[in-house]
Order: sequence, then C-alpha cells, then structure tokens
Amino acid sequence: MLTLTKTTVETHTLDTPEAIAEHVHAEFLRRTEAAPFKPGDRVRITSCDGIPPEFMVGDVGTVMLCDPEFSPLTTLMGVNASGMTIQFPVQTANLELA
Repeated sequence: MLTLTKTTVETHTLDTPEAIAEHVHAEFLRRTEAAPFKPGDRVRITSCDGIPPEFMVGDVGTVMLCDPEFSPLTTLMGVNASGMTIQFPVQTANLELA
C-alpha cells in the first residue's frame, strides 16, 4: 500500500487595507479557536521543567498568547519571586486549566 499526501497552494490578492485587515482578523479568529487555551484563561503549570524558580511563584498564570500552530510555547502572565507581574513562555503541553 502507498499513501500520498497532496499539497494545494491557493493564491489570493489582498489589494486594499480593508482586505488585509479582514484577512488578518479571520486568521486570528481561526488560530484562537483552534488553540487549547484562550487569552484570559487561568492555567496551572503541571511541570516547571526549564523555568527558573525565581521566574514565577505559585505555578499558575493567565494566558496572554497561545498559538500552537507556530510555537510549542504559551505566553503567560504571572508573578515572579520579586513580586513583579511579568510575562513568560511555558511549554503548552505543561499547562492545564485552573
């Protein structure tokens, strides 16, 4: 048996600022819908591998960006050991809804 994969390329011309804005917005909505976490979701970090302990306190955060199509990382907002609210990347696979 032989399995073939076919890739199709489509070409679209975006010739106005409105068309570009609509394209970008539609792509944003598609990626947001496909992501396992949405901006504003509260998450718990199930594994802190690769995260320095002074980077965060409490193993929790709020999702700022999750686009697994292009990155295995999710950007979280949390609190570091100095008490500052910061953003930092975490492996998306190491997150669960809190």
